[in-house]
Amino acid sequence: MTQSMYGRIAIAGVGEAAISTTQVRTAQDLAVEAGLAAMADAGVSPREVDGVITASPAGDPHFMFSTLVAEALNIPARVNMAIQAAGASPGMGVLYAARAIAAGDAHTVLVCESDSRGAKFKGDKIQAMRAARPWTDDWEDPFGLTVPGKYALVAQRWMHRFGGRPEDLAAVAVAARQHAMRQPHAPRKDPLTVDKVLGSAMIASPLHALDCCPVADWGGAVLVTTVERARDLRPPVVRLLGAGEGHSPYHLADIDDLPPAATRQSAQAAFGIAGVKPSDIDTAQVFDAFTIAALIAMEDLGFCEPGAGGALFAGGDTALGGSIPTNTTGGMLTWGNAHVIVLPEAVRQVRGDAGINQVAGAELALAHGIGGPMALAVTMILGK
Repeated sequence: MTQSMYGRIAIAGVGEAAISTTQVRTAQDLAVEAGLAAMADAGVSPREVDGVITASPAGDPHFMFSTLVAEALNIPARVNMAIQAAGASPGMGVLYAARAIAAGDAHTVLVCESDSRGAKFKGDKIQAMRAARPWTDDWEDPFGLTVPGKYALVAQRWMHRFGGRPEDLAAVAVAARQHAMRQPHAPRKDPLTVDKVLGSAMIASPLHALDCCPVADWGGAVLVTTVERARDLRPPVVRLLGAGEGHSPYHLADIDDLPPAATRQSAQAAFGIAGVKPSDIDTAQVFDAFTIAALIAMEDLGFCEPGAGGALFAGGDTALGGSIPTNTTGGMLTWGNAHVIVLPEAVRQVRGDAGINQVAGAELALAHGIGGPMALAVTMILGK
């Protein structure tokens, strides 16, 4: 696959499932709701879509999930696949959809991610997630090393190398909350301070409860097509200008150093293809299931020097009006572990319809996802 597809692929519609704290919905329900919203945003019917790419839900696991979603939406899919790459799944879905369209295998592909992790209708969710886990029982998981524990080890290494402090991590959560407080429907809107983050329960040192995203149900979707077709659907057209993926081992024991190189690899490819620099980006939407993940992402994406991520968030650079407004929805730290959240927001920022947290004059947006303990990553650059 050549680089020629970049600039010719567009995202024509975005959508999310409505947030609810009382309604019980399956992962399939949430994917269908988000998919219908994305198609309505673009102005197409399901019969005008010929591809479906989903993430594989972990909390509410399904066999052949993308086929179930295509069936429920009555989409005549020629391309149909489910991806198990955790937080990198939505970005990989867009990248693989672009490749399928460039190859002529489809013309319009719905990419969606959903999961039902808080529902009570289906047994023990933790056990369901373990049954669907992508890892093997060798040297880490059997001994109780949780996902927060793995990110905590990354944080400990970062702090040791650069002289960082827990306050640097807390600054990420505070910055996210400042954006969330402006959002009408954000589930977390109470003011947050560094002291409050540091005073929350310790989960895995140095990560406190407020350094970790809440568990939530979610659904989000984007519609990928050609620029030519997008011009006939919903203007303005948002182009995929560059993208890249990076891969490292899953197990920390197999990684030479922390953090893994996946984000750096994906960023190098994306910026090289798009022909732009980090300083050209108007807004960044990055993976922030844990504060350390967003902090290191901003360093590895090139928005600041290694070790300076805490100062970037604490100094207001990631705020509206700052040098690189970041996670303008409030991110996963606000909305829960909805990895797909970065994509609709990046598209809306470029379109100019991101609402109260619109970045003035935004023309280039970066969307980023991480799978596992920073084991794989996708970086995408979107523009008008």
